[in-house]
Amino acid sequence: MSLSDDHARAVEQLSSGCDLAERLMLVPPSASVRGLYFHNIERALSAAGRLDPYKALFPQRFAAVLWHPAAEFLTRLVVGGALLAGPEKVHEGMFAIGLGNAVAFAESLLGRVMLGDLDRDPRRLLRQAIAGRRQSYSFGHWELSFPGEREAIVTMLEEYLYMDSYMLGAGQGTFDAVGVPVRAQVVMHDRFNGQYVFKW
Repeated sequence: MSLSDDHARAVEQLSSGCDLAERLMLVPPSASVRGLYFHNIERALSAAGRLDPYKALFPQRFAAVLWHPAAEFLTRLVVGGALLAGPEKVHEGMFAIGLGNAVAFAESLLGRVMLGDLDRDPRRLLRQAIAGRRQSYSFGHWELSFPGEREAIVTMLEEYLYMDSYMLGAGQGTFDAVGVPVRAQVVMHDRFNGQYVFKW
């Protein structure tokens, strides 16, 4: 068995708790993600003492500010989530990785230039998150509305990442990063379209 066969089998085993193989066939080849989010996977795994098995599968590192294939990111995200929580709880692992997204973006060169510090006002914070996403992902579209004084809805269209785990963690982590308690709920319309409802 070749090294590539070993790699493919390991990825298949680690992704058994989600729809990675099917999802990868639906992600457009043009879809891209900034490298800083690849680094955030490594940060989460390093903090949990699980970085070595990940690096054995993915030795190549990507430049933080450059664009890289979303399919490659999805594969690494799922493997990272499975290494954190086990293949059967891969979504819990992806949620945990997503929690660090806001800090990863804010600490990146791109984030420092665009945002400065994360805003503690929830409405301005969510506007920062939407702006950061536009600069970080080449696919999909997010819309933000405020139906109540302490409520926001983020509508996501053509979101190929895992909305009910990874991206939900990113939403929760955005509020956690500034110490604002929030209740977050995801409403899935289908695999790639849905809404987050935030109440604080």
